[in-house]
Amino acid sequence: MQAEAQTCQMVDDDGLRPPRSLFFLNELKRPDRIREWSGAPWLAVVAVGLGALMSQLDASIVSLAFPTLQRHFHVSMGAITWIGLSYLLTVVATLVMFGRISDMAGRKLIYVYGFVVFMVGSLLCGTAPTLTVLVASRVLQAIGGAMIQANSVAIVVLSLPPEKRTKGLGFQAAAQAMGLALGPTLGGVLVGLMSWRWLFLVNIPVGLIALPASMAFIPRSRHLADPKPLDWPGSALLALSVVGIMGAFSFSESLGWTSPIVLGGFGVGITSTLAFFLHERRTADPLVTPALLRNSTIRTGLGAASLGYFALFAYLLIVPFEVERGLGRGPAIAGLMLLPLPLAIGITAPMAGRFAARFGARFAALVAALLAASGTVVVAIGASAPQIIVMGLAIVGLGVGLFNTVNNATVMAAIPPQQTAVGSGLLNTTRGLGTAAGLAIGSMFFVTFGGSSHIGTVVQHAFLATSLAIGGLLIAAGLLSWRAGGADRQRISLLSSLD
Repeated sequence: MQAEAQTCQMVDDDGLRPPRSLFFLNELKRPDRIREWSGAPWLAVVAVGLGALMSQLDASIVSLAFPTLQRHFHVSMGAITWIGLSYLLTVVATLVMFGRISDMAGRKLIYVYGFVVFMVGSLLCGTAPTLTVLVASRVLQAIGGAMIQANSVAIVVLSLPPEKRTKGLGFQAAAQAMGLALGPTLGGVLVGLMSWRWLFLVNIPVGLIALPASMAFIPRSRHLADPKPLDWPGSALLALSVVGIMGAFSFSESLGWTSPIVLGGFGVGITSTLAFFLHERRTADPLVTPALLRNSTIRTGLGAASLGYFALFAYLLIVPFEVERGLGRGPAIAGLMLLPLPLAIGITAPMAGRFAARFGARFAALVAALLAASGTVVVAIGASAPQIIVMGLAIVGLGVGLFNTVNNATVMAAIPPQQTAVGSGLLNTTRGLGTAAGLAIGSMFFVTFGGSSHIGTVVQHAFLATSLAIGGLLIAAGLLSWRAGGADRQRISLLSSLD
C-alpha cells in the first residue's frame, strides 16, 4: 500500500536531489506564487499542450510544401521526401533513449532544452541554402522534438493527481489534434503568401512562448531513477530497428514490397529488434526494463495504441485520393472534408476522463473503439456521397479521441513513477510506428483494392473496402485495450475514479 501511495503522489518542488555543481544541469524552481496556486498542475498541462501543438503542427505543415521545395532545389521527388522522412525516423529512433535520460537527469530539464534545440533546428531549416543542409537541420530539429515528446505524457501524469490524469492526457491529445488540423491550412497560407521558409520559422515565435511557460509552469522532477550509465548498445539497436522497419515501410510504395532495399530494411529492423530484446534481458542497466514489456497491461496497451494511430493516419492518406479521383473534387475540398476528423479528436479527447469515470476505463476504451469502427462503416457507405463521408470521419474522430486518451492513461497507470519518461517515450514510439504503418499499409490496402485507378467508381470501391479494413483494426484495438485494462484491475481503478 505504501508503494501504491507513492505511485499516486503528485510532483511538487520538495524531496529533490541535491543540486548539481553545474547550474545549467539543474531544473529551475517554479515561482512561489505559481507553485502555491491550486491550479498550478493545469499550468503544467498548458505548457505540455504548447509542445504537443508545435510538434504536430510541424509534422503536418511541411508535406504541403513538397512540390514547392522540389522546384526550389531542382531535385527528384524521392529526394524531397527525406525532408519528412529524416525528421520522422530521428524522432522515433531516439524517443526511448531521451525518455531514459529524462528519468535520470530530470524530465523538466530535458523538456526545456528540447525547445531550445527545436528552435535552433527550425532557424537552420528556415535559412537552409541547400537540400542537404535542410535535411541535416531537420535531424537536429527532430532531436529537439524527441526531447519534448519523450516527456510530454510523463509530465502530465506526474503533475496531476490520479483522478485528473486522464483529463490532462485528453487536453494533450486535443492539442496534438489541433496542431494536426491547423497544419495544412496554415501551411497553405504561409507558402501562398510568404515563403516555404516560414513553414519552419513559424516555430520560433511559438517556441518563444512555450519555453518560458515550461520554465515557469512545469514542476521539478521527483521519482527520478538512480543515475546509471546509458545503455548505448541498446539505444543503437533500437534506432536500427526503428530506422529499418520504418524506412522499409516508407520506401515500399515507390520501390515495391519485393524490392531488395525494402526486404533488407525489414530484415535489418526485425533482426535488430530481436537483438535489442536479447540485449535488454542481459545488460545490467537496460534502456527499457524488461519487466515493463512483460507487464501485459503495458504490452497490450501499446499494441492497441499502434492500431488506433494506424486508423487515424490511414484516413489522412486515403481521403484525399478518394475526394480527388473518386469524387472529382479539388485538394481544397479534400482538406475541408478531412478537417472534422482531427477537430472531433480535439473536442472529444478532454472528455475522456468523465467518460471513463462513468463507465470504467476498460469499458470506455472498448466502446470508444467500437464507436470509431462504426464511423468507418458510415464512411464506407458514403463512398460516393461527400456529406456522409464527412459525417463518418467525424464519428471516427470522436471514437479515436476517446480511445487513445483512455488507452494511453491505462498504459501510464501501469508504469512505475521512476520510469514515466521511458513509458512516455514508448507510447510516442508506438504512435510513430502506427503512423508509418497507417501510411504504408493503408496505402497498400487502398492500391490492392484499386485505389490507383483513375476510374471514379473503382476508387470508390477501394475506399469502401479500405474503410472496412480500418474498422476491423479498430475493433481489434478495442479488444486489446479491454484486455490491457483487465490485466491490472487495482491500478486501472485509479483511472476510473475521475470527476
